[in-house]
Amino acid sequence: MESKYCLRRGEQADYADMIDFGNYVFQIDFRVLLPKLYGNHPELSADHVLVTEPGERGERIRAMVGCFKIPLQVAGNSLLVRGIGTVSVHPYDRGKGYMKLAMHKAIDDAVAEGADYMVLSGRKQRYQHYGFDKCATQYEFELGTSVYQQLRQFGVEEICAPVDEEGYQVLSEKDSREYAAACRQLYESQPVFAQREDFIETAESWRNEVRVLVKDGNFAGYMTIGHAYGSYTVNELVLREELGGKDGMGYLPAVVALLGAAIEQGTENVQVVLMPFQKSLIRCMTLIAEQCSVSGGYGIDVLHYAPVAKAYLQVKADHEPIMDGEYVFEVIGREKVRLCVSDGKVTAENVGEDVPADIALPHLQMMNFLFAPTGQAGISGRQPALEKNWFPIPVCFSEQDNV
Repeated sequence: MESKYCLRRGEQADYADMIDFGNYVFQIDFRVLLPKLYGNHPELSADHVLVTEPGERGERIRAMVGCFKIPLQVAGNSLLVRGIGTVSVHPYDRGKGYMKLAMHKAIDDAVAEGADYMVLSGRKQRYQHYGFDKCATQYEFELGTSVYQQLRQFGVEEICAPVDEEGYQVLSEKDSREYAAACRQLYESQPVFAQREDFIETAESWRNEVRVLVKDGNFAGYMTIGHAYGSYTVNELVLREELGGKDGMGYLPAVVALLGAAIEQGTENVQVVLMPFQKSLIRCMTLIAEQCSVSGGYGIDVLHYAPVAKAYLQVKADHEPIMDGEYVFEVIGREKVRLCVSDGKVTAENVGEDVPADIALPHLQMMNFLFAPTGQAGISGRQPALEKNWFPIPVCFSEQDNV
């Protein structure tokens, strides 16, 4: 590479320049889009890898990669995740290899600090080179005015009468902020949640609003709703479990009330994203949504398989029957892991080369086999019945915590 450049971590003195650089490359306002990172957080400057070149007035940023900490709690296990974002190269400097330099440094630093996995949003063909693939799991449901009208007028054939949301009220964005502590408590009661420094700031990132639902004056749950990219999406819909009842149909009045609030904002269609462990709410949404899909979601790069597989398989074991057994998988050239389940308790450990593996695959294929919704298609190891019962392991976390 002929140009003189410097590859380094950002410093607080760079913070304003980093925001300006990202705004220029992406043609958006990062202070508005991601206040949790760029609202007023110069302490996060070091969570950026910069490539700079000398200029007449000092260093100039030519490329940047954000690599932000996302500390997760997963079924009582602590996982350190690093989220890649704000990947940007100045248009005049493309082709110099600066993005590769910054990406590799971000990944090397995450490995050195002991991160369990990394996550990013972006095209799979662009990031597979760095070890990422779209193996997370999320459920997506399309709701709209026709669903709203059908439920209020007719209900669901042979299941429920017309849905009356009487007693439910969706608060304004301003009034919802008064329930920040209740929202945080409900969010952190889930089996998978991130440790957010500021709950509202994170929940309102990606141009979202937090809208609280009350039932007969009592806090019943909340949703985050936004349209950062032109269509309305609910990335978090968290309701008190007791509202759902045994089959989840008790959620219908709450869903109707929240859908009505979304329609009032001028949308005809809303996409609702749910986590795999929201079983009752998924059953409810499957019954009423116009479209349903299971998505690979964002891209992940698993750096340490044992803690990730253990934590997320425990989430699955806590919400559906999991057979007892032992399974050894080998990530070729990386690690070999023994997963065990006994009476619903999951353990995992790294084992030596002398332990025979039930399956051995390269990194990208192993991530798909273990974690992707369609990863087992056309492939199996030595225990197909156990594999069908255990896998896919539902790696997930809220898109509001993504970067």
